Amino acid sequence: MDNNNFNQQPQGQPMPNPMSGQQPPLNQGYPMNPQMQNPQMPPMGYPQPMMRPPKQPMDPAKKKKLILGLSIGGVVLILGIVAAIIIPILLRVDYGTAYNTAKELKPKIYDIYHSYDCEYVVDYVDSTYTSIKSYTEYIENCKKVYSSDVNDLIAKLENTDGVKRNSEISAAFAKFKAEYTALSSDNNETLSAKLALWQARHNFVYAADDLSYTSSSDSEYTTTANYLINSGNDALKTYGEGWLERKLAIAAAYRAYRAASWQTSSQLYTEYNNKKNELADWIAANKPDINTIAPLNFDDTSKMYSEFTKLYDLISATYQRNYNSGSGDCTEFLGEVYCE
Repeated sequence: MDNNNFNQQPQGQPMPNPMSGQQPPLNQGYPMNPQMQNPQMPPMGYPQPMMRPPKQPMDPAKKKKLILGLSIGGVVLILGIVAAIIIPILLRVDYGTAYNTAKELKPKIYDIYHSYDCEYVVDYVDSTYTSIKSYTEYIENCKKVYSSDVNDLIAKLENTDGVKRNSEISAAFAKFKAEYTALSSDNNETLSAKLALWQARHNFVYAADDLSYTSSSDSEYTTTANYLINSGNDALKTYGEGWLERKLAIAAAYRAYRAASWQTSSQLYTEYNNKKNELADWIAANKPDINTIAPLNFDDTSKMYSEFTKLYDLISATYQRNYNSGSGDCTEFLGEVYCE
């Protein structure tokens, strides 16, 4: 048998005749293609898909915990972001208001330091050379330098963040305020009331010096005494009334002496002198101390001004380091800030 003869058919099976239309039987000596037996099967050589079990629904309790955890985490994240933004803002000290208030107060403190009018009020209260007009000008100028604006600005400065939240600035402010209060612890209303009493006292002294027993009328004595009587102060009123009573008695004694004959003039002159001496003794015993009635102290403004200068320089330097860029309060040049 020839092994190379591929046309040789197996023994016992006739060779099909192609002309007869007869097809060879399937799988007769040849391997069967599985796809021909089952057309629904996928082609050979491709892996068949694996069947997965259906997805089980999540346990509602676990699902709730997961959602709650994600929600809490989101809230914590948001709060963290908000805190990172807000906390620095809350901790930031606003020195701008303190600086601007101190800057507004500065010229007023300078006026107090360089003004001598308040000192003149105290020094010249009993001066008979200082006219009523000049003394009134001292009074008015003193009111201006210690105006309500000054007290209001000091109170405003004390309540700024820069003073309240910075211990160094707060200590400097306390020193300044102590010196200022030592000069005038009064507000504008009480200071004006005190100055009015000092003016009444000076007007009385100045007018009384111009009176003369030879030429002044009783009405002129009354007008002079009324500066004290109408002052609104009981001590000054009592003194004015006592002074007027004695002055009128002396004036009457003097007129009696001048009108008397030579026989009686000597005795009347003695009475006139006695009344003058009695008035002098009464004044020495009863003259009220105006600085006790309405205390004023304007002796030394240098310490007050020195403490304010230190405070102002400290606020200015601190603001330069913590400047509100773009505020326009200070000058910005080449990355540096200059508040003065």
